[in-house]
Amino acid sequence: MKKTIAITSMYANPIHPGHIECLRLSRELADELWVIINNDRQAELKRGITSFQNETFRAEVVSAVKWVDRVFIAIDQDASVCLSLAALIQEAQLRPDVGDVIFTKGGDRFAYEIPEKSVCDRFGVKIVDGLGSKTHNSSDMIARLKNKDDSSHLIAAVEQLPKKLMEDRYLEIGYRPWWVYFVLEDSPMYKVKKLIVYPGMRLSLQSHEHRSEHWTVVSGVATVDIRSPKFKETEQIRMYTENEGCHIPATYLHRLANHTEAPLVIVEVQCGNYTGEDDIIRYEDDFSRTAAS
Repeated sequence: MKKTIAITSMYANPIHPGHIECLRLSRELADELWVIINNDRQAELKRGITSFQNETFRAEVVSAVKWVDRVFIAIDQDASVCLSLAALIQEAQLRPDVGDVIFTKGGDRFAYEIPEKSVCDRFGVKIVDGLGSKTHNSSDMIARLKNKDDSSHLIAAVEQLPKKLMEDRYLEIGYRPWWVYFVLEDSPMYKVKKLIVYPGMRLSLQSHEHRSEHWTVVSGVATVDIRSPKFKETEQIRMYTENEGCHIPATYLHRLANHTEAPLVIVEVQCGNYTGEDDIIRYEDDFSRTAAS
């Protein structure tokens, strides 16, 4: 009987129980499990910071997991593993002892939304998604480790949040001087965040080179300033209430403020070829920030 090879991919930056569960479930579906580890360039592209653990270290850790038969460091230079996956699929399909090749994904990514789907379709490879629940998240771990002060600030901010504004399922939670944000979705071409702005606070006047944004008010009243790059010094103020929203093109200056006495809740959808936290230019800031924080 011919073998089945399962191929999966992960950053493992760092590895957590959700990764382990995905590896175990993937190996149960196949005779061999090959794991693509995203390289350091990709890790920096995704998070906007240097990889928490370098690619060689991460590859060694994953290779030590008992269900893993082979580890391959990605050769891709974008946010996908399309080139790496195509190379491994072709190699596996050339083996006379291999009958099927499958591509597996963890519980936070699904077949219809991943760029690797086109590769799998081209080579006739089935995608098995939803393997393992998102019980832990690398982004949240890295955010807490990157700046120890943020952890205490975040805990204090969350304690002030009304319970109805908390999220049960999220990929990342972060602290900002204006309050708290949750990352709800994070894919190569888009990101969805929920922003909660404390009464009387406002974000910096800023712009982004690689992404546009769309803001929708969930609750509260948003005071929004959106300026064309040609008219950087001219305020363009509008107010939005529940179920109203605005579009902010890439390179446009923009600022969000909450001038009311109640929390402001915004859903932010970012679209572009890069949605890292470091894609930000600040022009004015109430908290004297210059970096992406």
